[in-house]
Amino acid sequence: MDHGFTLTDTDTSNATQEKIFERATKQFGFVPNIVNAFSQSPVLANAMLDLYARMGETSFDPVESHIVLQTINVHNRCTYCVPAHSTVARSQGVSAEIDDSLRQNESLENPKHEALRVFASQMVIERGHVSEDQIDAFLDAGYTRKHILDIVYLNTVKTLTNYGNHIAGTDLDDAFKPLEWAPDEAKIPALA
Repeated sequence: MDHGFTLTDTDTSNATQEKIFERATKQFGFVPNIVNAFSQSPVLANAMLDLYARMGETSFDPVESHIVLQTINVHNRCTYCVPAHSTVARSQGVSAEIDDSLRQNESLENPKHEALRVFASQMVIERGHVSEDQIDAFLDAGYTRKHILDIVYLNTVKTLTNYGNHIAGTDLDDAFKPLEWAPDEAKIPALA
């Protein structure tokens, strides 16, 4: 899908984009194509970098955070974010078994992790209109109301990046290509 969004050649970037690219390099060690594509809207690129910088402040451990993020990526059918998050999470110790289950929208073995995956799915499918029963089931699994609000935060991050990638048709970085993903690999409910 080509809507005219192109990657900016760093030799021809403007001063605002250069600052964005510097921030991305400090944060990620390189300028991912997502940041490059988003740099056409500095407010979007900077918002993404701000939100990503705070993701470690949620009440979730790294595995739980990945469960939420990847569940949302899969439901939103983001062919950029799924492999990007797989690559980063696996390099940080998330097992391929957990990640593969998430990529295929399949149940997780650990009951608490599965409750998290299910609730994150419900948040996306129901567009935040989760029922009292769904909230109670999540709390009964050992999570808190703070965790619910942290899912809202992570969903905000992923909505921004997933939708932005859909619109821009962001090319997958070479670093993420080994874990390339397509929505037909997952058991995802049909779009409404």
